[in-house]
Amino acid sequence: MPHVRSARSMAGAAALVIAAASLAACDVAVNTLHGGNARAEQLWSRTYTLAGAESTVEIVNVNGAITVEAVDGNTLDIKAHITVRGATEEAAQAALKQIEMVEEASSGTVRLEARYPKELGRRGVEVTYTVRAPRTAKLNLATVNGQVTVAGVLGGVKAETTNGNVVGRGLGNAVIAGTTNGEIKIQMATLGGNGISLETTNGTIELKLPEDAKATVSARCVNGGISVSDLAFEKVGEGTRRKLDGKINGGGSAVRLETVNGSIRVGRVT
Repeated sequence: MPHVRSARSMAGAAALVIAAASLAACDVAVNTLHGGNARAEQLWSRTYTLAGAESTVEIVNVNGAITVEAVDGNTLDIKAHITVRGATEEAAQAALKQIEMVEEASSGTVRLEARYPKELGRRGVEVTYTVRAPRTAKLNLATVNGQVTVAGVLGGVKAETTNGNVVGRGLGNAVIAGTTNGEIKIQMATLGGNGISLETTNGTIELKLPEDAKATVSARCVNGGISVSDLAFEKVGEGTRRKLDGKINGGGSAVRLETVNGSIRVGRVT
């Protein structure tokens, strides 16, 4: 499975229009946990105005969920809740100061990544993102430990995690989703020409398509079953319980679905 990787640097930072920006550095909360551990927290937030109808938003994460909700207009609002654990309150606060939120932004692209020394990661750093993105934006979201959830984005989505689920509702255009230990549940509002690719190792795949969607389906699993229901589906070839190829409404956009331990279900949006 693909993992978090560094993206290409973004040019034209001067072209970015920043509508508002806030960093809640003064609102650090420190809570004592059981076992003598402590936790320091910080809320980081930014608001951007994106110029293009197909702007790209990329978030690279390690520990923590990413949740994106689509909104009308061209405003991108991002909040990152940062949590750091330490043996004492002082240690937790000191570790929090070592976390850097790295922004790479232009008029058409925003990329965010929390960076910190490797030893801090072993002590418990979690960054949870809550995002309100333009409906037409293209998303590239990656985390290692955490769920990725996207609702209403029509510009296309690429979502990757290792330990967590990928959930999408009301999506459009192309969707690429992958995880290792988790399920994938995707509901499409429209199906674009670039199609859909969903892949997991330990988990089920559930895909819901509009009744009139035109798709060419290739589904594979090792330990589980495959089913297509409530859609005009024509099987191609013999097909088995673990391998199924066919066409929905005569064929169209490529739909590739693969899992090892889990079932695959394709149905109609209700």
